[in-house]
Amino acid sequence: MTDKLHLKLDRATLRNLGLTLVLVFATLATGWSLFGSGDIVETENAYVKADKVSLAPEVSGVVTKVLVSANQAVSKGQLLIQIDRTAFELAVTEAEARLSQVRNDLLARRAEYAEAEAALQQARKDADFYRRQLERNEKLGKVAFSEAELDSARQQLERARAQITINAEKLSSLRAELGGDPSVALEEQADLKVAQAQLDKASYQLSRTRIIAPVDGTIANTVPQVGEMATAGINLLNMVGSSGLWVEANLKETELAQVRTGQQAEVTLDAYPDFEWQAQVDSMSPVSGSEFAPTPPQNASGNWKKVVQRVPVRLRLYPLKEAPPLRAGMSAKVRIDTSEDAKVVSARASTDASGRVVL
Repeated sequence: MTDKLHLKLDRATLRNLGLTLVLVFATLATGWSLFGSGDIVETENAYVKADKVSLAPEVSGVVTKVLVSANQAVSKGQLLIQIDRTAFELAVTEAEARLSQVRNDLLARRAEYAEAEAALQQARKDADFYRRQLERNEKLGKVAFSEAELDSARQQLERARAQITINAEKLSSLRAELGGDPSVALEEQADLKVAQAQLDKASYQLSRTRIIAPVDGTIANTVPQVGEMATAGINLLNMVGSSGLWVEANLKETELAQVRTGQQAEVTLDAYPDFEWQAQVDSMSPVSGSEFAPTPPQNASGNWKKVVQRVPVRLRLYPLKEAPPLRAGMSAKVRIDTSEDAKVVSARASTDASGRVVL
């Protein structure tokens, strides 16, 4: 009786042991298929990125208004900073006066040109008249006219010819002042174009005293103070764009062989370990991260040591309605499915409210 009981117990133990071994091998096989085969590429060297905008004024001047504070959300087109407008308003007024003066001068020159043209035509007529008159008098000779009268006629002809030269030179000078072609429309005259360009420049510089938010976003930690001197081209304010955030994963170069754009990925953040984002590989950098370092590596020295390089890979996050807020610089963990069975998602794909990919 005891032997039969022991035999039954041994059979049950062996059966349980066999089932346990099957489960262990199945688990190992699954783990190998996921990780041992390299189908899943993962890294914790990943961070949330956003467009960072440095705002530098195009004109110099004293800051008169600061309409935002640090970490404030702003909208595209919102006025952030006002630079003193006084000098630029005066420049616009001066340019407007200059434009008006140039226009009046051109109109006066045109009128003077018309007068000089008429005077030249009259001088030519007078010269022709005196020439014919002198020819008639000379034919009649001293019988009808004295020598003094003939000399007087010759002088009148010379004066008429001299007047032609004077009027022609004046006309040529006025033509040059009018750009060589008085018939050209007034607005096309070179002097007027220059004056108009000066006014446009002054107006443009006046408009640049207003620093406007170029995108929706958040102001960075520091803002200028009223009374501070703003210098053209020198950064005055920083902001971070609020749309289009992405994750940059720095993958080892040895892991890139199977990574392709469009592959699906999972992203978790250290700040929200229980929340998972769906993402896709958007692009891969053409160079390793060290290539753009302030001091690029110099590998020509004799004490060179091989170091595995990392290449930035950009992941596009699918939007989720109930997702917690993302901030640039947050640390992330990324898992990319590179298996052949994994679906490559189009760049136009989106997600539904639950985070599932919709093609």
